[in-house]
Amino acid sequence: MKNKVIIILAAICVYLAVPVIVTMLATGVIEEDVSDELINGRRITVEYRNATRSTEIDQFIVMVLAGRLEMSAETEVLKAESVMIRTDIYRRMGDQMHITSKELAMPYYTKKQMESMWGDKYEENYNLLADCVAATSGIVMRYNGELIEALYMPVSCGSTLSGSQLLGDAYAYLSAVDCPDDLNCPGYLSVISISNKDFVKKAKAQYADIGLQEGNPASDIQIVQKTENGYVLKIQVGNVVMTGSKFAEIFGIPGSCMQLEQSDGSIKITAKGAGDGFGVSIYTAGIMAQNGSSYEEILQKFYSGISFVSE
Repeated sequence: MKNKVIIILAAICVYLAVPVIVTMLATGVIEEDVSDELINGRRITVEYRNATRSTEIDQFIVMVLAGRLEMSAETEVLKAESVMIRTDIYRRMGDQMHITSKELAMPYYTKKQMESMWGDKYEENYNLLADCVAATSGIVMRYNGELIEALYMPVSCGSTLSGSQLLGDAYAYLSAVDCPDDLNCPGYLSVISISNKDFVKKAKAQYADIGLQEGNPASDIQIVQKTENGYVLKIQVGNVVMTGSKFAEIFGIPGSCMQLEQSDGSIKITAKGAGDGFGVSIYTAGIMAQNGSSYEEILQKFYSGISFVSE
């Protein structure tokens, strides 16, 4: 009788374990939500291939930072980015105590992806990011009492844009900052040539009735609004008016500071820097960190009038 009971209990354990084992084989992560009692305060449900798992805010910030490490490995820059990411998470969460990674729409890396990406440097890189996040735990930025949208770019075209002039009073904290060091950034200048055929194909993939001439699409392109330092704010392509950032996204351009010209059956695009010109230039932030600036000084250079609040 005793042996029969043991066999039954063992069968039940195997039955209960099978879904977990299958999930682990498929995703590398057990499909379970961490109990609310184990996470103090706000939490994020991270979506894996076939599973979800709740995680604390700071752990998720590490996962997001993993994708930004290649921009700068300077400790003070990583601290600044930790505050930026946390601020954006809190802003998007509002009064909620829970949000999904899908709702946040922030690219992130799982442990397995970090291990694959970094190899032997996984532990070193992970500990660096975790330390930087822990050093700023709970800190966010507010302007006039409101959480800011912590915009940034890998490298500017040489200066950043004024939020109040171009985006309105709500973005008055975005300063116009000269960044002369950005001109020395490797890859600062990009020249991309797209054949007329490929240009029309990519445009139509986004806007089927865009109305471009296949043989000469350049004649149907007009820059509508541009800043003094070269950032394209609005551009008309065929019968569609879009932002310079959207244009850059469609055609694989690093940033919206660009010039276009027709060149032998193709459209030649010359871009300066990377990004859309608003917020922190990570490259200049790295130079500042090397010269002894703290993460607070970096953030205050690009975001004027902000206050640091622990929440």
